[in-house]
This record gives sequence, structure tokens and C-alpha cells, in this order.
Amino acid sequence: MTCVKCKGLMIHERQPAVSSSAIVLRCLNCGLLIDPLIEQNRNNHLHLRAKAA
Repeated sequence: MTCVKCKGLMIHERQPAVSSSAIVLRCLNCGLLIDPLIEQNRNNHLHLRAKAA
């Protein structure tokens, strides 16, 4: 997977600080974190924008 910010490599990483079972995506270049909630909110926002257009 490619980072949306810097086009770097994204890896799956366990984040116990977020939740005991949370697995997030982290960019090896810039450190961008994307957890499932962030991804869900982005998808909802894009879906609503597409409907409005």
C-alpha cells in the first residue's frame, strides 16, 4: 500500500495505545498513521461529497 501523503510504503502495525486489538497502517517514510476509524471517516466524507456534486 502507498502513503497518500508522501507515496511511501505503508505497513500494518499493532497499536496497543489505541486498543488491544487495533491494527493501523503506518508510513515508513513520514510516519502517517491511519487507523480503522480514520479510514471510515474518510470514506464517509468522500461518499457525501460525491453525493453533493
